[in-house]
Amino acid sequence: MRIGGVCLAVGSLLVLVFRTLHGDLPADEGGAASLSFVASYPLYRPVHLGDVLGFLIFASGLFALSDSLTHHVAWAVGRLGAASVLVGAAVHITEFSVDGYALTTLARSWAVASPSARATLELSADVALAVLGGPATVSLSVVWGSTLALYGLAVTKEGYSRWLGWTGMALGTVIFVLGTTQFLQPNIFPGVVLYGGGTWAAHLWVIFLGIALWRRAGRGAVGNAPQS
Repeated sequence: MRIGGVCLAVGSLLVLVFRTLHGDLPADEGGAASLSFVASYPLYRPVHLGDVLGFLIFASGLFALSDSLTHHVAWAVGRLGAASVLVGAAVHITEFSVDGYALTTLARSWAVASPSARATLELSADVALAVLGGPATVSLSVVWGSTLALYGLAVTKEGYSRWLGWTGMALGTVIFVLGTTQFLQPNIFPGVVLYGGGTWAAHLWVIFLGIALWRRAGRGAVGNAPQS
């Protein structure tokens, strides 16, 4: 449980740091603006690797939490949460890795290309952004939406603080709805609401969850958790 608590806090901090360093890619403005942004930002590719590392650690913490659950409902919901974070993190890591690698490669070529060649590279960037948009939105709807809602319910049934559980359920539901809306109707609201605000809200909650998991381990509450 303590290892899980540390993974939740450390993984979330890494995600927050590297997604903040990522900046606001002007994807809505098209390939030219996006390539210009990436070409002027030499840390674009390393930032994506840092985010991937953070997600791996964060997901490991949630798996550890699932293994600590003893209440029969919490145990079942925790397994659903583990499946949710596994699928969501896998899609996110794939999408984010492609983003960091493909756009950086295109941007480096774009920076030294002739005006006629730039048009082709900008079209390639437009295609890449369109392809990445769906997985990006769906993965975050799952990994920050359904995952948080499920673990919020699980920890409530396990006897954790009610405010922690209900906050997780409410936050996860809101993020899932926002992500689904953004997928069905792109740009209906500023992307920073989901990718920026959603990031901070979700991982701040997970940090508090990690602290609660650590403290619960210290109290030896595993064996005393309610069973019905």
